[in-house]
Amino acid sequence: MKNEQPPIFLVDDDPVSLSLYRTILEYHGIDQLRLFQDATQVLPQIPLTGCSLILLDLHMPDVSGQDILRCIKADHPAIPVIVVTADEHVDTAVECMKLGAFDYLRKPVEGSRLWASVRHALEIGELQQEVGSLSRRIKSKKLANPEAFAGIITDSESMKSIFRYIEAIAGSRKPILVSGESGTGKELIAKVIHALSRREGSFVAVNVAGLDDTMFSDTLFGHVRGAFTGAEGERKGLVENAAAGTLFLDEIGELTPGSQIKLLRLLEEGEFYPLGTDRVRTSSARIVAATNADLRIEQDAEQFRKDLYFRLIAHHIEVPPLRERLEDLPLLVEYFLAQAAAELGRKKPEVPVELYALLESYDFPGNVRELQSLLFDSISVQSGRTFSTAAIKDYLDKRRPGTGGAVPVPVAASARLSYRGRFPTLQEAEEYLITEALKKSGGNQSLAARLLGINQSTLSRRQKKQRAVT
Repeated sequence: MKNEQPPIFLVDDDPVSLSLYRTILEYHGIDQLRLFQDATQVLPQIPLTGCSLILLDLHMPDVSGQDILRCIKADHPAIPVIVVTADEHVDTAVECMKLGAFDYLRKPVEGSRLWASVRHALEIGELQQEVGSLSRRIKSKKLANPEAFAGIITDSESMKSIFRYIEAIAGSRKPILVSGESGTGKELIAKVIHALSRREGSFVAVNVAGLDDTMFSDTLFGHVRGAFTGAEGERKGLVENAAAGTLFLDEIGELTPGSQIKLLRLLEEGEFYPLGTDRVRTSSARIVAATNADLRIEQDAEQFRKDLYFRLIAHHIEVPPLRERLEDLPLLVEYFLAQAAAELGRKKPEVPVELYALLESYDFPGNVRELQSLLFDSISVQSGRTFSTAAIKDYLDKRRPGTGGAVPVPVAASARLSYRGRFPTLQEAEEYLITEALKKSGGNQSLAARLLGINQSTLSRRQKKQRAVT
């Protein structure tokens, strides 16, 4: 948690108690601490360094802990205060809670009880900050760090909404689940989250699909010397490599049941065991996981643990497929063609308007990654000044065998027909669709037929029929 939040104040006139509290919190990865034996120094220090939480002994010399609590809640009501005291009177606890204390602990304090209270207080504080930040982002509809998203080519409002959400949650320590189809850019999203988190550590990515329990443990948690045959020395795992940074786990839905249990402990306690040792280690890495599977369905099939799922979706980002943000096609086409031309040492060809209509007729199961590969392959086999759509048409025909060259268009919710007033006749609807398809294809009958999901010969017959009627 280094440098991720303002310090925690530990206030107690007993140096032994202060040392104990510090040891407990540092064991759990919190090293931003300020220790006070004089309670009168607490209030002046808050504006100088900030404060995320105060652990306050109730019985202090010179000033009452209750008076300090009263002043803190009056001047800094958002700072949670956990009261610690040897006083066993119920009335004292009730009074402290009325004054605004977050929790009340009696000495001697057990380490697990102290950490549970501190962690809960920090989580509540983070949640309040995130809700406030998200509310401000949604209201403003402006990005505070637009440069962080420069690597994601989009003009889609749904993507911009995701960007605002990312800005609101990037600083959180909680896990994030990024879901979406293959090729939608989930790892790009994870990298942006890491960049905006301002975390000191590195971004470390690993695809966990195909890892058995042993390989998962060795890859993430490392091993000590002698852990298995050939383990001649200690090796750190990716969890330690991502210390104070971000650990990106791709294809999280492919984890085995045993690996899911190990990951759950890491998320719940921030603890793990390297192979070959029973000495626990702690992690300060922030977890971002990605999946192209529906983990709710995986739960119903008992393939994915519910408790792990609910840990992972503390924050959830669903990246829309390309077919649901077709407004991005012109930007992506221009970007990938320029990129491909530069790599091939060629001049970027001009883009005919019918190319966009042709691409819109395809559902792109591989999403942006498939579009990129298609354009790179197409530009490599042509040399004219204007981009030829022949390779694109051939690619689409091969992806739709048995359709006679017609590529049916997936109808998104935003593209569904609607009407007002008199209901149109079938003939009127047909005339309208044919006219619009020809407009969209620039008069190209072959492409218009693709958009309509019919053969070119069928389109020609219907046009003749329309002319005969009129």
